[in-house]
This record gives sequence, C-alpha cells and structure tokens, in this order.
Amino acid sequence: MDELPPSPRERMCRARPAGDSAGVGRIAGPSAAETAIFEVNSATKLFADRTLRLTLEVLDHRRPVAQLAAVAEPPVLSAVRTLVRADLVPGRTLGAAVLTRVDVIMVDAAAAEVCAAYDRGGRHFALAARITRTRAKGWRLSALRLF
Repeated sequence: MDELPPSPRERMCRARPAGDSAGVGRIAGPSAAETAIFEVNSATKLFADRTLRLTLEVLDHRRPVAQLAAVAEPPVLSAVRTLVRADLVPGRTLGAAVLTRVDVIMVDAAAAEVCAAYDRGGRHFALAARITRTRAKGWRLSALRLF
C-alpha cells in the first residue's frame, strides 16, 4: 500500500526543532478574541435567522406587523406595513415563504449585512438586510429589501 503524504498538522508538528517537546502533537486553537468574534457571529446569525423568519411570516399575513416592532426599526416597520397593506410582496400568490439560506457578513462589531434566500412554491427569491446593535436595544433590523 502507498503511504499517504503527511497532513498539514503532521508537517507542522515535525517542523519543531529537535529537543523541543513543548506542544508536540498539539495545535493552538483560536485565541480568546477569535472565539469572542465567533460567538458574536453565531449570535448575530441566530438573530438574523429568527428575524427574517418573523419578517416573512408578517409578509405572508401570518403574523401582525406590530410583532416586528420588537426587532425592527421604525422605517423598516413602515416599509413592511406598506408592502402588506398594498399586497406588494413578491410572489405572495405562490404560497408561503420558506427561508432556505441566511448569510451574515459582519461589517463591524455593531453592524452586519445579511443576504438570504427563500422559496415560494417552485420559485426562488432573495432579500437583503442590515442589522445593527445598540446598547439600549441590542440587535435590530435596520434595513430590508426584497428581490
């Protein structure tokens, strides 16, 4: 049998100087700062996912617009209210919206851009959003655009 080439981890462990046994076989994990960033991103992604699901339920007339007030800024509430009242939601006649993908890109520690995909019937749709974090209210949906 042919032997497999060494993995990057094995190469790194072999590259230590002779006699230096400290850390042999161990690879440093993420630093505390990196771990904190991952936690912020996971909390941010969870907020984005829940908020977009709630938004789609409001746009489908399954929830009242007022329920968005807990997570959305007034301009977003106003825009959603207009879409619902005038029945301008893209593809609403195709059925209920099902969120299929959410991507969160951190802009800085207090803002993130969100892009998401959702399906209605057999069609695919997209939306974009911005969420911002404030000291007083935490994460909030501050912009929303449907495609």
